[in-house]
Amino acid sequence: MIINQALLWVILGVCIFLFYLGFFYRVSIWLQGGDAGEGKKGSKICRFFRYSGLFLKTLFSRRAGQMVKSFVSDGIIHKNLFKDSILKWIIHIFIFWGLVSFALITLLHMIAIAAAPDNSSIGAASPWFVMVFGTIENRFTAIIIDLSKIAILGAAFIAVLRVLFLKKKYKSVELKDKSAGVMISMIALLSFFYEGTFFLSMETPVSRAAFAPGGYILSLILGFIPGINWGLAAAVFFYAYIILLFLFIAFIPFGKYSHMVFGPIVVVYNKMKEKKH
Repeated sequence: MIINQALLWVILGVCIFLFYLGFFYRVSIWLQGGDAGEGKKGSKICRFFRYSGLFLKTLFSRRAGQMVKSFVSDGIIHKNLFKDSILKWIIHIFIFWGLVSFALITLLHMIAIAAAPDNSSIGAASPWFVMVFGTIENRFTAIIIDLSKIAILGAAFIAVLRVLFLKKKYKSVELKDKSAGVMISMIALLSFFYEGTFFLSMETPVSRAAFAPGGYILSLILGFIPGINWGLAAAVFFYAYIILLFLFIAFIPFGKYSHMVFGPIVVVYNKMKEKKH
């Protein structure tokens, strides 16, 4: 599988730029209202730096432990969501941590391929970072990629069962989460096809391919299709899944999925504000 390494850096740079552009765009909207009792004093930029200063002041104060505890329990573990609905909590946790793990391991995989001296033949002479993350023939990278995708697809499957059998009406935020789950699941499926075609192109032995069970099983099925250039197919699926994944993440702050990024921040802010911190 031959990949244009320069193109990978371009894709990564564009997606990072779009994400940070959206981040500051969303922050500017969030700051329009200002704090209760403050009105709209000062520009958005001034308020942004004022809130940033308060965050740093709290972070390096005696209240830092309370802020971190609130962030972990309410923003990451979703303690309040667990009290509301265990099933909904499982779906959110699987989607959240599945997406975070999937995005992180894909980022490392992408950077390793882009940094490889010769991405067509990653071997023992390659740097350790490239050897570990530069190929899904590495057992660690393979199993992390597959586990994260299984978590995402598992959450999507549970959400579908919840709709079919529990027939509960959802709030608007939950509808947004469902559509996000569909998009992330589609990206995960493209990644499985990348794994399957990659294993076929590299003729990866079972002892290594089995650590990515989804891709390995798919490679067994695809192997019955004759006359396919599996190296080219792997490159196509690789570009398709990384571009869609990072564009999805890059555009999260711009639209209806922004609560995925700002939700934990807003929860902590409101909690600290209630306690007059």
